[in-house]
Order: sequence, then structure tokens, then C-alpha cells
Amino acid sequence: MSARRQSKLFRLVAALIVLAVFVTLVEIGVRVSGVDDYFQNRFFVLNRALDYPDVFKKDRQLFWRFRTERNVTSRFFEGRSYRINSRGLRGGEVSRTKTKRRILTLGNSCTFGWAVTDQQTYSNQLEMMLDGEYEVINAGIPGYSTVQGLRFLEQELLELDPDIVTIMFAWNDHWVAADGIADEEQQFPPQILLSCQNQLSKLHSYRLLKKLLLSQLEAHPDSTWDRDSIVYRVSHQGFARNLLAICRLCIDRGITPILLTSPAPSLDRYGHNRGWAPVVRFHQVYCWQTRQVATALDVDMIDAEMELNVHEGMYDDTRHDFIHFNAAGHRIIAGLLADKVRQLETRTATGQ
Repeated sequence: MSARRQSKLFRLVAALIVLAVFVTLVEIGVRVSGVDDYFQNRFFVLNRALDYPDVFKKDRQLFWRFRTERNVTSRFFEGRSYRINSRGLRGGEVSRTKTKRRILTLGNSCTFGWAVTDQQTYSNQLEMMLDGEYEVINAGIPGYSTVQGLRFLEQELLELDPDIVTIMFAWNDHWVAADGIADEEQQFPPQILLSCQNQLSKLHSYRLLKKLLLSQLEAHPDSTWDRDSIVYRVSHQGFARNLLAICRLCIDRGITPILLTSPAPSLDRYGHNRGWAPVVRFHQVYCWQTRQVATALDVDMIDAEMELNVHEGMYDDTRHDFIHFNAAGHRIIAGLLADKVRQLETRTATGQ
């Protein structure tokens, strides 16, 4: 190698070392200083690695997914901890070898089990109620819409070879779309760029830099609620199409789908805070679409929205959270699903 080339290589290596030392010092400084690098953005479609970098990573097709093989605790989870396995699902590991019949519970944070323990989720309680005859896999991901649920099932979850798939969505589908772009129209950069961001988001200095930039460039998310014409993440027509697609995907592969309407607190019983009443009323449109899809395809359905409102105390504090039912609600849903599974077994045994 010529002396000139050696000199250029030396300068390049020296520059990289200086840069690495600089970044390291800045990173140490940010961590030691205790500067808050957390930038809250309520719109899940934007769900940047900056927002919840210890929990999620960006994905071109699914928009975001869990970081795997960890116990996650963050502001996003309001200080609670959850175990995420190597498949990016809540709970223990799922064996590659299927030793018993499997039930996959597909959904959003309600299925995931927001603010309840692993044992309290309806997925786990269902497995116990079925006396261990089935392996129940919790495939609920916070913030997921039916667009993401359909893609997740088709691209990854079918390889788990489920016999039954339960399907509960709605809340995120009728959330306001970020920048007026519906989920099905979202276009993310190539995965290699997202992977670079996923790595950089581990640095507190990178998060702080993005927070400073975005704080200056972005309008406050609350301002988008005042638009004359709201674009939802998934329209109620698109919601029905996605549910149809999920059910047909299952049926075509010999899997039994079970639709569930998504519970919402009764306005008569919990309506002391009328601020969320319009959201609940609109949510009922999506529940109605779920019932319509079940009828159109003649598939099994559990009307969880109606069933939970027969009981008292299914929500802990609707002023704080009117979306997620509590452990008692999970127990009711698990019982309804267990009854439905037993009915399916009887129908199969009698050839009905």
C-alpha cells in the first residue's frame, strides 16, 4: 500500500475514532444529566422508535412490532412490566413443535391485556378453563388495527398452525389517522433505513436530538382533532373488509375463526364522564360491522360488547381509561370463549 493511501486510511480511522469518542461523551452526558428525551405522540401510525424505543421497533409492513426477548417497562405502559417472547408476543415461549391444539387470540391492547398480569389475560384464563387441552397464544399488540392484524396473521402467525383464531379489533381502527393518511395507504421507508433508526433509537442522545427537532417542526397532535373532515386509521367499511379477509384467510386454511365485538363501557352505567360518550357511540358502529361480517360469513361470534355490560365492575376507572376492561372483564371473555370452544367440539363430534 502506498504512503498516500496509508495516510488517507489513517485519517479516516482517526476521524471515526474521534466521532465515536464524541458520540460516547455526548451519550454519557445526556444520561448523566437526566434530561428527559421522551417525546409522546398519541398517534400509533407515527409510533416512532423515539416514542417508545425500549418497547417497539419500526417495521415497514406492520409499522411497529415489539422488541423481543425482554421484560419491558416504560412510560408507555405506565410503569407496568410485561414479558415479550422471541416471537414478539406477550407471554412465554411458543414451541416450534405443536403438541396440542392451538388457539391464537388476535387483537390489540385489549387482547394483549393492558394493565393486567399474564395470568389475568383472557388468553391465559382461556387456556386454564380448557384444562390445558389447548395451547392459547396471545397475539394482541397494542395499537394494532385490522390492517396490521391481517398482515401479521398472513405473514407470520399462520406458521404457528393455529386450529382456532379469535379476532377482536375496533378501537385503533377508528382512531384519527396521523397526517390524514389511513393505515392501508401508509408507505414506510425501506426496512434497512428503519433498521438503522431502530439501532440509533437505543441512544439517548439520538432520542433527545429528535425530540428537539420534532418539538419545533410538528404541530401539537391535539390540533388534528379539530379538523372539519376526520380521516380514520381504518374506515368502518375498511374495517368490515379487513375482518372478512381475516376470516376468509382462516377458513381457506381450515382454521376456525371466532369474531368478538370489542367491549366498551355502557353509557348508562359508566356515563358520569360524558367527554368520551361520542367516541363510544362511534365505536358501536364498528361493533355493528363485526356482527354483520359474522352473519355474512356464517362464522361464530361472541358479542363481548353486550356481554360485559350485563355485569358490574368491568372497568376500573373510565375517567382515566374507557377502552381497556379489567381482570374481571378478561375472566368473563375467557369463559365465553371456553363455552364457544366446547360448542365447536360438540359440533365437530356430532358432524353438525
